[in-house]
Amino acid sequence: MNIKKSTLWWLAILLPMAIWTQNSSEVHREAYYADLPFWESPYIPFKGACPITAEEAAQRIHLKLDFDSANRIVAVHVRLGQHYKAFEGFFGNLYINAPLTKVLYKDNLELHEFYDRFGNQTTVQGSIHQKVYEKEEHGRNIRLSFLDPKGLPTSDMFGVQEYLWSHQQDGGIIEERLDKEGNIVPLRSEFELGRTKMYFDDQGYFGLLQNVDEQGKTTNTEKGIAQFLYYYDKQGRFVRWEVYDENGQRTMGPSHTSGEQNTFYQYDLENIIFFDAEGNPATHWSGAQQWHFKVDQFGNRVLLEFQDTNGQPMNANNNYAKRLWEWSKDGRFLLSEVYLDQNGKPVEHKRTGIYKITYIRDDEGRIVDTRVFNRNNELIPQDE
Repeated sequence: MNIKKSTLWWLAILLPMAIWTQNSSEVHREAYYADLPFWESPYIPFKGACPITAEEAAQRIHLKLDFDSANRIVAVHVRLGQHYKAFEGFFGNLYINAPLTKVLYKDNLELHEFYDRFGNQTTVQGSIHQKVYEKEEHGRNIRLSFLDPKGLPTSDMFGVQEYLWSHQQDGGIIEERLDKEGNIVPLRSEFELGRTKMYFDDQGYFGLLQNVDEQGKTTNTEKGIAQFLYYYDKQGRFVRWEVYDENGQRTMGPSHTSGEQNTFYQYDLENIIFFDAEGNPATHWSGAQQWHFKVDQFGNRVLLEFQDTNGQPMNANNNYAKRLWEWSKDGRFLLSEVYLDQNGKPVEHKRTGIYKITYIRDDEGRIVDTRVFNRNNELIPQDE
């Protein structure tokens, strides 16, 4: 075993929780956000969009960040009002993975630990017990690795065991995502980009992501994709992305589109509109030209509707046009999910054969039973 890595792992496991106690008692300021935005790399651990007041946060789903006097994030809360919010339904974030994340600091290490809504330490993305960031002398991230509950290396949901970052003189950062064998993992598995170079915009988000070779030169993938351009609005919401080749020409990307335009209603995502390299409507891999969303008063997503170019519902690749989520009256708990066709009639998901899922909960909101039904509302027996 590599001595440096072994030392890093054991330091992460053995750091006393007194560090967290000290940090948590020294919360210097708090920030509230209405939206958990999308971004492309865990180089940025946490990010919020649409700043709101504490009074607004008391009425809806929000992200709360706690900072210490050194302006470091020491806790990340996902809540609805004062209650921690579980990641259920079509709700979540690539890199914020639990209702509560505690952040510990020791020398050049930054450690993330995860807690459920009851305050119990838990794992995320399968078996990740801790995320361990290592920093260089200027405080910039250079490595991220993952540990399981036994303190052994594990991988994230994309099969990445370790992220490596090198800072370039032109302001770019080269990222390598390595699996347990040390091989480069393509971006988000299906996105084809291998070794990538990223540049940030004036808000600290990605402005440009490039596929690069060992010398750092922009190069096409086998399918002719080399660059992604990203756009965020002044609220920090992800509004658009575009796909280019190594020569800066628009091209089609891995989602069968050349990009997407996102629109919002108040704080929340309302539409995703897909386009081709000429800017004309394109059919996304899901089988739709547009995705339309609705949320309830708390920010819970209650509808995903696949639409054609005219904004009309259409049955997409998995045989349904609409997916609906039902929440408890206080917005805290997911109660059911159903699939409907373009005419609003019950339909079964093409791959699972399920029309409806219901969640039976105890008095504290824990799921004690899950029941699935076919389009005739008949219970489907489940394997024990």
